[in-house]
Amino acid sequence: MLSSRKALGGLLGLALVLSAPARAAEPSKYVPADAEAVIHINVQQLLDSKLAKKYALPPIEQALKNNKQVQQVLTVLGLDPLKDITTITLSNAGQGGDKGQAALTGKFSHDKIHATAQKLAEDKKDKFKVSKIGDKPLYEAVQQDKTIYAGFADEGTLIVSPSREYVADALGGKTGKITKELANAVAAVDTKQTIWAAGVVTEDVKAMLGKQQQAAELAKKLKAVEGGINVSDAVAVSLKVQTTDAKAAKELGEFANQAKGLLQLGGQGNEELKPFVDEIIKTLEIKTQKTDVSVKFQLSQDVIEKAIKKLPGQ
Repeated sequence: MLSSRKALGGLLGLALVLSAPARAAEPSKYVPADAEAVIHINVQQLLDSKLAKKYALPPIEQALKNNKQVQQVLTVLGLDPLKDITTITLSNAGQGGDKGQAALTGKFSHDKIHATAQKLAEDKKDKFKVSKIGDKPLYEAVQQDKTIYAGFADEGTLIVSPSREYVADALGGKTGKITKELANAVAAVDTKQTIWAAGVVTEDVKAMLGKQQQAAELAKKLKAVEGGINVSDAVAVSLKVQTTDAKAAKELGEFANQAKGLLQLGGQGNEELKPFVDEIIKTLEIKTQKTDVSVKFQLSQDVIEKAIKKLPGQ
């Protein structure tokens, strides 16, 4: 029974922990209507990248192979996380974690997962429950005095959240459209990136940024932030900030250029950071266009490999 409890707990925990333009981007249709930020991770694209295949996959595969308990959990669930999870979409609203959600797409063994859940609900009634939303099972797991809800919105999409309402809406087909502000931010993202994110700059965020006197006025004029990381044989990073007017964008662009100078200066005095700083400065692009400011840079395979070789055990 230990393996059954850890199996379901492990699946729910994995989702929450992982709880990062061609055409307009579209997040999972199950993203809650009141979401203020969304992060999309193309898991298979990440694992298929040259860098991941060379440096990440071998130790991960070995760690999974050597951990018998993890192997038992995955066997009970009928899940191979390196092959079966396709994408993860994380979303959140507000400053707390009670309105966060993870939507995992992939191949799931529904029969094995449900059988494990039913057995767990019988043996650990105070820690696990199975109910229904319409004809779809709703799983409730209590972990450290907090309840996590999960269920399959469709054959290939698992929804996990500390909000019962979010999961129930997804299972019941009641998910509404995201706000116009977040939709506009998402539409500006390049969905071909391995990890991309978009978020609205809310009044709470503006107030937090405004606590620094120099940024107070500029903070009021921020609208949204989008960005992403593309992983192949190198790493490309992009960031865009949307403001309310051209003057604010110009000020933000000037600030970015000042930061570039400080970064370059800092790299000269640190031999460990210098290769990274030199690479960033060499590839860095800062552009101001109308009311937007974009920043892009890359880290080559050579620089990344040199950094990896300095890690303990390499």
